[in-house]
Amino acid sequence: MLTIGEFSRISRVSAKTLRYYDQIGLLKPGFVSKDSGYRYYEVSQLRDMLLISRLKRYRFSLPEISAVLATRDNGRLAELLQAKKEEFLRQINDQQHILLQMEQDIEKIERCESIMQANYLVKTVEMQPKTIYSLRRKMGIRDFAEAFGALCAGLEKSRLKPAGPFLSIYHDEEFNHECTDIEVGVEVSGGSGEHVRALAPGLCCFATHIGPYDDFTPCYTALMEWIEREGYTVSGPPFELYIKGCDDNVPPSEYVTEIYFPIKK
Repeated sequence: MLTIGEFSRISRVSAKTLRYYDQIGLLKPGFVSKDSGYRYYEVSQLRDMLLISRLKRYRFSLPEISAVLATRDNGRLAELLQAKKEEFLRQINDQQHILLQMEQDIEKIERCESIMQANYLVKTVEMQPKTIYSLRRKMGIRDFAEAFGALCAGLEKSRLKPAGPFLSIYHDEEFNHECTDIEVGVEVSGGSGEHVRALAPGLCCFATHIGPYDDFTPCYTALMEWIEREGYTVSGPPFELYIKGCDDNVPPSEYVTEIYFPIKK
């Protein structure tokens, strides 16, 4: 057996950390002397310590690691590793988007431009009434995929087909990433029922955003500046039309979204 010092030296984990792992039940010594209280570890436990260190590097929490050690289920471990891999890929994608934005900002500064300058062309349009099939609920931004999945399932059940782009309408005066009154929908040809209604915003100003869904704020800002400058007021909830997106097999940098504000003088 190995003393806690020897185990610490070989595994490159401090004795303080090993005592903590013992305290929380993550890695208990193979033997503890009743007389001295000294902890001793089996050589085979070095493999467990290697696994703990590897999973910590993969950003597993200690409770998650404890569950892995308790079950010793390689199939389950593979599922957890796949989930962590997908999480890292999302983070890498986010970081790449941030790096691209930083490069664009540096170029603007070199041209003596403000990094917050957004070149959106704002137009007005008198929107004709549309018939939409929609679902309205309190939800967070992370719930969009689920909401649109439910929308498509409802369309199929109602035997309705999309006749235009999918859309989102934001009904709350304040925005909350975790819980906002959002209506998702799509234009349909005719139809009736609980989730079918008319969308008639009337006069609107709008601008087109090209890029990922997570960076609409500059477009919204440009629209609000235009509304104030031109002497209009907002007369209804803003909405987004997803002209080109993930279903069109294009990268996020090529997504096309039109953002509308109903307005009045």
